[in-house]
Amino acid sequence: MDGNSAFQASAARQLVDLMEPVAALSRYLYIWGIIVIPLALLLVFLYKRHCESRYDSAPEASPEEMLGELEREFGPVRRTTIRTQVEYLPFLFECVRENVDSGFEDPQVISLLRRIGFHRPGDERAAVFSVVSGGRRCELQMRWVRDDSDRIRLSVTGAPPVIRALRDHKKRIPRA
Repeated sequence: MDGNSAFQASAARQLVDLMEPVAALSRYLYIWGIIVIPLALLLVFLYKRHCESRYDSAPEASPEEMLGELEREFGPVRRTTIRTQVEYLPFLFECVRENVDSGFEDPQVISLLRRIGFHRPGDERAAVFSVVSGGRRCELQMRWVRDDSDRIRLSVTGAPPVIRALRDHKKRIPRA
């Protein structure tokens, strides 16, 4: 019996020696679970409150300031549609150039006329130009469709002075 109990004692000691790293790991995990995780959650909570307080303390603009900014950035726009022959487009574009302060220069007009001349009938195309009209920056959007007999339906969206001038000029050119 003595040999059997000695064997059991030695096996128990080996088992205890094997269990020491597992016991150390479990103690380490308990420390993490009891101390470190709640501490981390507390720090996250405090950081979140700090960020929210900074966001809430940011100055808010008054409604008048917001409306003024919107009015400065997004001016009123109008739209008109012109149906004419391709040969009259340079006169229309000259009318646009006379009513914008900057942004619709000769190279852009020439490029636009080439694009209109090259594109196939039946396809709808568009171009957008950033122009300054009346001291206010706005976009001049042009959409056109060309048919088989070189007639163009040109829709222009832009600043009111430009559209007014185009409507006046539209009355003086032959309608397609």
